[in-house]
Amino acid sequence: MIVFDKQLLENTFLLEEAKRLNDQGFVPNEQLSDIKRQLPILKGHNILLRIGFFILGCLLFSSLTGVIALFTISLAEKHMWIMLFVYTILGIVASEFLAKEQGQKGYGLDDAFILGFQMMFCATVGLGFESPLAAFIALALIGFAACARYVHTLSILNCLIGITGAICYVVLEKKLVASTFLPFILLILALILYAVYIKINNDKKLKYYSNPIMLLQGFALLLGYFSMNYLVVRELSEALLGLSIGKGEDIPFAFLFYGFTFLMPVFYIIYSLYIKDRLMLIIGFLTFGFSIFTIRFYYNIMPIEMALILGGILLFALSYLAIRKLKDKETGLTFKPARGSETDILSNFEALIVATQVDLKPTESQSKMPFGGGGFSGGGAGESF
Repeated sequence: MIVFDKQLLENTFLLEEAKRLNDQGFVPNEQLSDIKRQLPILKGHNILLRIGFFILGCLLFSSLTGVIALFTISLAEKHMWIMLFVYTILGIVASEFLAKEQGQKGYGLDDAFILGFQMMFCATVGLGFESPLAAFIALALIGFAACARYVHTLSILNCLIGITGAICYVVLEKKLVASTFLPFILLILALILYAVYIKINNDKKLKYYSNPIMLLQGFALLLGYFSMNYLVVRELSEALLGLSIGKGEDIPFAFLFYGFTFLMPVFYIIYSLYIKDRLMLIIGFLTFGFSIFTIRFYYNIMPIEMALILGGILLFALSYLAIRKLKDKETGLTFKPARGSETDILSNFEALIVATQVDLKPTESQSKMPFGGGGFSGGGAGESF
């Protein structure tokens, strides 16, 4: 299913693991240099160069589609979806070439073509069936397929957006369920996605998909929070449902949304400390800050200047007390730099050692000492020194 050469892909992930171990002090710089020299890997770039090559790839993809459009302008006027399908095939062929022949992963050019053919396929299905629901379903399917084949992180985001968009469209436009219950349906979806994350997170067969799995976790946590956030629900109810909220009135189930707006970030923070999950902890703090903004958006308790000053003082005091409390702890929740929290860190280090060993094939002896002699079945003794 994966398009890349398995050995090159394995080497690429081993090198990433070596860099992580080097940052944590387990692998010295000299050994990291030896690993880079000995392991052939897939081509890639750092984030800045990747963005630059992504922009270049977008320009290249648009240029190729523009050239094709010049020669098929009559077809495009009558059957636009056919032209979009041709562009989809073009993007797939280019992505396969860059992955198989050029060995590119995270290079920027490949990102442009992988994301490009997904958008083209989504537009093809949407125009062909004249249905936004079909377009959302197509985006979900093509995003999952692209993530599975190219180990592409952003493709799983397209898949999740497609699933969420399809559910929202069914509820809002098809009226299968009362629109009032949409936030609760999205909360259930978030719980299902997080259950899928827990199921596949420790599966060794999916080790190459660690980044897409982490993105799945983050999307589920954010979807769960924003689906129940009071500000989001109220503003979208007015914009999408045409709900008019007069003075002294409120949205249906307002007390639930008020509660979830603050209880969910607190739960994220406490539970993340219990299971030692850094991503959940970061999302917990960010959503807690958005919860404070939600209340201030509707209730002006104090001037913004005073609120910022008091908030800064409170954050400084909490940070100072936490550092004083945790700076000398060596285990558990500590202020010490992280030196690896993965349970398989030793097995990863062992794989690095095995993958970078020198050739151990037996070689012919280079010694100039003469052996043999003697006349009794080569016993090794001779008549002279």
